[in-house]
Amino acid sequence: MRKKHPTYPLLNLALAAVFAAGVFSILTCGNTSGETAVTEAAPLPLLAEPENPPEPETVPEPEAVFPLPLPCGFSVKSGPPEAGLFLGESELLPLSEAAGIRTFLLETAGAPLTVRHPGYRTREIDPETLAGAVRSGLMEIKLEPDSGPLSLVTELPTGRQPKSAVFSPDGTRIFIPLLDEHGIDVFGFSEEAGRTPVLRYETRLKVPESQSRGFVEPLADERRRELWVSNMEDHEIHIFDLHSLTFIDSISSGGAMPKVIVQNPQGSITAVSNWQSKTVSLIDPETRKITARIPTGGTPRGMVFSPDGTLLYTAIFDEPAVAVIDTVLGKVTARYRLYEGAGAARHILYSAGKLYVSDMARGTVNILDAATGKLLRSRRVGPNINTIAFSPDKGRIFVSSRGRNNPEDYTLPGPDFGTLSVLDARDLSPQGRVWGRNQPTGLAVSPDGKYLVFTDFLDANLELYQIGE
Repeated sequence: MRKKHPTYPLLNLALAAVFAAGVFSILTCGNTSGETAVTEAAPLPLLAEPENPPEPETVPEPEAVFPLPLPCGFSVKSGPPEAGLFLGESELLPLSEAAGIRTFLLETAGAPLTVRHPGYRTREIDPETLAGAVRSGLMEIKLEPDSGPLSLVTELPTGRQPKSAVFSPDGTRIFIPLLDEHGIDVFGFSEEAGRTPVLRYETRLKVPESQSRGFVEPLADERRRELWVSNMEDHEIHIFDLHSLTFIDSISSGGAMPKVIVQNPQGSITAVSNWQSKTVSLIDPETRKITARIPTGGTPRGMVFSPDGTLLYTAIFDEPAVAVIDTVLGKVTARYRLYEGAGAARHILYSAGKLYVSDMARGTVNILDAATGKLLRSRRVGPNINTIAFSPDKGRIFVSSRGRNNPEDYTLPGPDFGTLSVLDARDLSPQGRVWGRNQPTGLAVSPDGKYLVFTDFLDANLELYQIGE
């Protein structure tokens, strides 16, 4: 049997290194045969392999150091409001709680700080985020649900007071009118199979030779490739090219403080609700001329046409009521009252002979018979409902609720975050809910029904969610 020789890994490595360094050299001799003569180097001494090679020296990871002196205090506003704060496995108890804000004292930072609540995904707070909250005095944090039809994709900043939202008809852009700045923010939106959807800021549309703020509601007119946006400061409708985004024209709204803009299914009438003058203007979208100014007997807000375009159902914000306008006669021919008592009808939708009306004051969504005005069903969703929107198949209703108002001024953050709720359109039964931030307001669903966006009015923020089953 052939004798097996011992192996020396370290020796082999040493030899390889020596060889690479040129200890063995090839010398050229003075012959003409084309061959080379090799001169051997002296034998190398054998390197003994240690029996117990030392372990490589390890450098311990530096411990995370909290960037501020301890103990320190901070306040928390969370969604849901009752979400618990945990240091490791120990729950921190608030020192005080008032108007939705809880105050905590952090005495040690040796364990992870997490925010938890049953039914929601746990979120860990890194030391820098916590330190920022300590410096500013307030940490605002919302949790995402474990399950449900809505999944957060991303959030992006907008200009001040993003009032509303609309997708372009092809779903590649989102337009956000700004109430407290001049212009309309434009975001590009794209989706590739197997990849996370991309939402990016693209540009801001502006009206030439104007500095007016007060942009309110958009309308995407696919037939004419136009974007119409109301402005309640200059009482005009500003028109842009829907594709090139170039400015086209500004026209009078026919009243004071225009709000919502809608178009009949036939594309022959565009209607504008004028808040302050309490009128609705009917406009020929081809000539851009006003064809009628119709008193509504109250403050008009949301509107929706009947399928044949002959009736315009208008939500009256002064009360829980709907004014029915005959567009041929040019006047209110019926008035539906949702119920007795105070209320504020804000947005309105139509489907299969039924009206869906939101009441901002009562926080309800209501179903009415479109022919008779009879109240068929009502559900309270949350305080201060702003916008309601259908899924493309009209099987679901999405509802933005901005939460309770600040008692001093509604333009200041209130005691809790707002929400975005999903209802079954058949019976208004709840299907899911996510927390927004300060005053979710504008709301739009993508044309394919796979995504929705809503704006956090006081945070200048846009949130994108994916819609599941």
